Amino acid sequence: MGSDAQSIRLGTSSLDLLPASVRRPGYDRTRLTPGMLHLGVGAFHRCHQAEYTDDALESAFGPWGIVGVNLRAPDLGSTLGPQGGLYCRELRDGSQTDRRLIGAMVDTISVPGPDQASHHATLKRALDKASSAAIGVVTLTVTEKGYCHIPATGELDLDHPDIRHDIANPQSPVSVPGFVLRMLARRLQSGTPLPALISCDNVPDNGSTLRNSVLGLAAKIDPVLHDRVAREAHFANTMVDRIVPATRPEDIAAFASQTGVEDLGLVVGEPFRMWVLEDRFDGPLPAWDRAGALFVRDVAPYEILKMRVVNGIQSNLCQLGVLSGLEFMSDVMAKDGFAQFAEQTIAREVVPNLPPVAGIDVPAYIAETIVRLRNPALKHRTQQISTDGSQKIKQRLLEPLRAGLRAGTPCDGLLLGIAGWMQYASGRDSAGRKIEVNDPFAERTQAIGTASGGDAGTLVDGMLEIDGIFGFDLRADAAIRARLAADVARLQKQPALFVIRDFLASDRG
Repeated sequence: MGSDAQSIRLGTSSLDLLPASVRRPGYDRTRLTPGMLHLGVGAFHRCHQAEYTDDALESAFGPWGIVGVNLRAPDLGSTLGPQGGLYCRELRDGSQTDRRLIGAMVDTISVPGPDQASHHATLKRALDKASSAAIGVVTLTVTEKGYCHIPATGELDLDHPDIRHDIANPQSPVSVPGFVLRMLARRLQSGTPLPALISCDNVPDNGSTLRNSVLGLAAKIDPVLHDRVAREAHFANTMVDRIVPATRPEDIAAFASQTGVEDLGLVVGEPFRMWVLEDRFDGPLPAWDRAGALFVRDVAPYEILKMRVVNGIQSNLCQLGVLSGLEFMSDVMAKDGFAQFAEQTIAREVVPNLPPVAGIDVPAYIAETIVRLRNPALKHRTQQISTDGSQKIKQRLLEPLRAGLRAGTPCDGLLLGIAGWMQYASGRDSAGRKIEVNDPFAERTQAIGTASGGDAGTLVDGMLEIDGIFGFDLRADAAIRARLAADVARLQKQPALFVIRDFLASDRG
């Protein structure tokens, strides 16, 4: 049963057991039919795009039920499947909690690995759904590494094992680009109109990155297909924002205890949300604009603002938090020095090089971001934010650094954050204790850490040699290498918390 022996599993037959305080969908869910397919049904999608879709359905009902497809974990067959796609989202702000039942998910499909007996049948079912004329929109939240691209360039990584598989087996894809390409190929072959393709990941030019990956794969499989996809498929760039930590067993247990209903699909997030979409759609969409989504000609300024401020603060601090033994982001922000360091770095080193963003008061946006990250009710682990950091550091820290170097503005705080990532990625803290590194480059970065023998300069040089992360420019800058080495040396001698305090007290701060 789960954490509470008295609770009953959430589902269509148990809705009446939910307390009246849990908001229900404001539309007739029995009339809802599939019209969207989403790849990557994790916590973020359930707390962001799916809620926007519920709001859109309440405002202007239509055939916009979501078919959720996971090509990787988590397995929806043990969470949303038994609940008929139903789940609750819980927004927390300090002591305030708001609970809502989300009804937009009407079907779920999990495709296990190629070595599993059900792989071919579930993959066929997922591709059949995606290729159906009823599906007019395909959205994605597959994390940065799901695009199988090279972070430094945005191009498809042809050496990625899943891409090598899909080049050899295009009709049985295992990667996200392979799945999207196969779906488009089937639609083009049958004459079925192509869907709107909407990436919702924190990837620079996310729609363009998806397009590059899909076209890069198509070029290796079928040049004619490549040309048709290039002409006929539309990949929209978007910016998404809401802090959604991974749901913890404690969250599920508390929900069951307080409601009497067990929800294994529960998601927890903050009240703030934002969604900006590139206005380049020919066909119909859910009424997301009525739910507060912004449709604009150019998403880039909003994307840069969000990635360099919200995500920039997260990435600048999360590894430093791990190196200080702090478990949650709110713990980091509560420690004397960290919030000041974050605000100062953004104000002095990032804001001067931001593009203008229509309708956004940047100082107010920064102040609101600090408040959001301080929220003690959100248990957002520093280790979770640090996960796949090699895929995030370019847009969050390296591009602001490069902008500062070009403009001649300060960049000491950004360099300290980058040094924090290097020390974290080496797999050891200042006391020599092993750190768990969850990253596609973890084997290489930890080997560099071991080979450096504790020499900061050697560590920095080894990290900068990873051109898939850092490109080629920074390793050629002797001054930058020296400044990074000095910061890494400090982080090797004492916890990052003390390094931050010394930084603020120095002429660099």
